[in-house]
Amino acid sequence: MRSFLALALVAAIVLWPQHSRADRADRETLRQAFQQAGISLKLAEPQVELLDEIIDTIVERHVDARDSHVLAGKAAAAIAAKNQPLDQAVKAGLAELTHSLDPHTAYLPPNEWNDMQVSVSGKFSGVGMELALKDKAVLVVSPIDGSPAALAGIRTDDRVLAVDDESVDGLTLGQVVARIRGPVGTDVRLRLRDPAGIERDLTITRDVIRLQPVKGRLEGDIGYVRISQFSGGVSALLRNQVMELDRQSAFGLRGLVLDLRRNPGGVLDEAVKMADLFLGDVVIVSTQARNPADNDNRHGRQGEIVAGIPMAVLIDGGSASAAEIVAGALKDQGRATLVGQKSYGKGSVQVLEEVSQGGVRVTIARYFRPNKQPVDGIGISPDIEIIPAENSDPQLERALEVVRKR
Repeated sequence: MRSFLALALVAAIVLWPQHSRADRADRETLRQAFQQAGISLKLAEPQVELLDEIIDTIVERHVDARDSHVLAGKAAAAIAAKNQPLDQAVKAGLAELTHSLDPHTAYLPPNEWNDMQVSVSGKFSGVGMELALKDKAVLVVSPIDGSPAALAGIRTDDRVLAVDDESVDGLTLGQVVARIRGPVGTDVRLRLRDPAGIERDLTITRDVIRLQPVKGRLEGDIGYVRISQFSGGVSALLRNQVMELDRQSAFGLRGLVLDLRRNPGGVLDEAVKMADLFLGDVVIVSTQARNPADNDNRHGRQGEIVAGIPMAVLIDGGSASAAEIVAGALKDQGRATLVGQKSYGKGSVQVLEEVSQGGVRVTIARYFRPNKQPVDGIGISPDIEIIPAENSDPQLERALEVVRKR
């Protein structure tokens, strides 16, 4: 079974068979680049093999057709640009290689590959925020609820300028994440720039990030459920939470508000299962890939768990990926009213492939809403736009008002 990612933080691992490759011209291009950087071929050969594996994986799987010679040439140019140690040469080659692709395709060295697998368990150490690379800038998609990042005041669209006083310019997204993560109890210093251009320095103590993706409460006879992350099993947690609120309500729920604000996404299958809780046999999302075998149309299968009650979904600029799949499906199928602000616009699907040293996260498809509209780079506009406030929650207030009036 194939499991796909709607973003990078939480993943299901997909391993594809290794391919036997001829000693292509790309390898010779890379070997010459290492020689020009003053690095012996004996030391460089394992890295030549690794870079060739990465390039081969991207060429075979990426949603957009890629030429291996062009990719190898970009990596080689960065490696040969100056005399540098082997590890720095490899980093330079990888950075140039991935900068030419989409923001979500990246090489994951062994430590990051292992971290990605640990993240599936719903617990890892760090500061608790999802990052994305956009126009070579490292941006915060969303801090995780209750995490050190959220408590420190980090917000969506903050730009990470430096980690521990070292600039992140030229680094891959994975390299930035690796610098921010670290042992529990240690500090990391971040320099950030907000959308208004104001810079600030924050020192944050790393902690264990325990994902509690579903929390709910009653607002009178209306159920309010906050979903902060699409980790494995979240759809089942949501179902249990909604049914529990329905039991707690004196006469059953008269409406439901799903809060997907600051939700950076997660596993695609969980998004489909979550939307399916509230939809019948209708289209939830479709994916289109370069390889027709990766095209897919996902439909609802089961009946609604709270059939017929009014629904509203809260979204904002931190609602991304899997969160946008759910919001888009419920909106397009006429099941819910969207309240808040325009979503992030991360509408692509990734798969993880293992290589000899770590793995590669590759964008293999883009997804489309039931109304056939793309999401990537566009986002989803709410039916009712409400600007947030510092000391109150007018977005939630309006969402509650909407379901009570329907």
